[in-house]
This record gives sequence, structure tokens and C-alpha cells, in this order.
Amino acid sequence: MKHIIGHKNPDTDTTCSGIAYQNFLAKQGVESQAFALGRLNKETEFVLEQFGVDAPEQITELPHGTEIILLDHNEEKQSIDNIKDLDIVEIIDHHKVKIETDKPISIFIKPLGSSCSIIAEKYFDNNVELTKAIAGLLLSGIISDTLFFRSPTTTDVDKELADKLNDIVGIDDLEEFSLQLFNAKSDLGDIEVEELIRLDYKSFTFKDGEYGIGVMETTNVDFGLDRKDEIVAKLKEIKVSEGLQGVFFIIIDILNEKSYTLGAGDEEITLFTRLFEVENQEDVLFVDKLVSRKKQIIPAFENM
Repeated sequence: MKHIIGHKNPDTDTTCSGIAYQNFLAKQGVESQAFALGRLNKETEFVLEQFGVDAPEQITELPHGTEIILLDHNEEKQSIDNIKDLDIVEIIDHHKVKIETDKPISIFIKPLGSSCSIIAEKYFDNNVELTKAIAGLLLSGIISDTLFFRSPTTTDVDKELADKLNDIVGIDDLEEFSLQLFNAKSDLGDIEVEELIRLDYKSFTFKDGEYGIGVMETTNVDFGLDRKDEIVAKLKEIKVSEGLQGVFFIIIDILNEKSYTLGAGDEEITLFTRLFEVENQEDVLFVDKLVSRKKQIIPAFENM
């Protein structure tokens, strides 16, 4: 059996694309199962409940030699803990390729706005039946990862696929549905500060070392900004404990397409100010139209 693995700190796109790909493979006579490498966020829980789909089993490791499919990621540090013990047989992703394998495998990479877009294309291109539930998951993943087409990662293909999926799902007002998704994502209650930082946290290796970058996409930026002091204190702890060159937490205002960045210290503030046109508001680094870690933030760090 093939095991479908999304990235750590699972979001709606990685979870929904995994479930949908499991269903796709089943219709091809291939046995597989999708797993989650961590707790699902409230947006994803909302989507699964909306379409009556069970959440995938959460795991951290698999038995030695297990066949795995990497979905929505291809970097070892973003993947399952014992990935080196496992047999990667396929990669499906919309990020650039980082991983090395010890044998030829199937790699399917497309520069689309979400992994759900790639899986949706597979259904349509192969004339595989889409149920309303699976189409709903794929539609939700596209809306979530493209910020309802506000993100610079969005392509015309993503929009066309969303329309085709919604022909099956039948949502009358997609904009209103997107607000329901984003409001669910923003409902963070009394979440602990470290969990908040790690809800959408990834580490990256650049020329001068490894950096941690957490993102909070929200319709209510005050939830993050009101906790500035404790977030910065926790960023400092993470930087020391993980031996990182720098740590950032970026609060993205989905509806107004703005971002507010917090850093672990003066070095982070100086670097971020050098890379972007920053308005420093008492060490909250405001940047207009900066909303994509993949398309805007990471490339700037890679070219520093």
C-alpha cells in the first residue's frame, strides 16, 4: 500500500489534496492512504465537516521501507520524521524541487497555486468521476492556498479549475464561502503562542544559514499583533533552541493584502528591512501587497 504524506503543520491544501489523491488512486485500482503529519487547523476542520469527510490519521513515523508519496512538499525537513528510512515512489508538488532520491521516481511538479489544482487536473484529464465531497475538498484547497485568488501564486488555470469544480459542488457565492474558510482559520481562541507560531511554520536553508518562517493568514490581524511581545519572546527561544540564523512570524491580512512581520531580534528587523520596502511600526514590519511566502518572501531571502 502507498502512503500519501503531506507536509508538517498541515494546511487545507495539503490535507484535501491528500484525501482526494487517495480517492483518485482507488479508482485506478491502487491501494493507498492519506495521512496528516500533525494537528489540523480550524479551517481544514471546517472544510471536512462541511463536506462530510473524515480527517486523516495523524502520524509522525512509518515502518522502515514503507512506500510513500510526497504531496505538496519535497523537502526532507518539512516531511515525516523518518523519511530517510522510507521508500519515496512519487512526488506531486507545486513548489520547486529540493529533494534528492536514490532511484528514478515519478515526479509531477506544476507551477499552479495549489496542490489541489494539480489533483483536480488529474481527475479532469483522466475523466475520473468526482463526487460532490471530493470536488468540495479540492475547491476549498484552491481557495485556501490562493487566498481566493489574491495570492501572486494564482494562475488562470486555478480559476478555471475552481469554476469546473464548483459546477459539481454548486456553491452559490464563492466569495462568501471563502470568507467562511478564512474566518474559520482566524478563529484561534486561546491557542498557546508556540502553537500559533507553528500552525504554518517552515524552515529554510539559505546562503548564510537556516531560517524559520511562520505565517498566520487571517481576517483579524489584531489577534496576532495584540500578542506581539509574547510572540517575539517565543521567537527568540525558538531561534536559540533550534540554532537558527533567524526566525520570523508573518501576519497576513488576507482581505486587505497586507502583512505585518515580527522578528526574533534586531538582526531579523535589519535583514527584513533590507529585503523589502518596510514601514517599521515599533518593530512591526508593515509591507503592502506582501502575502505569499513561496512567491515573494522566500525568493527575496534566496537572493540576499
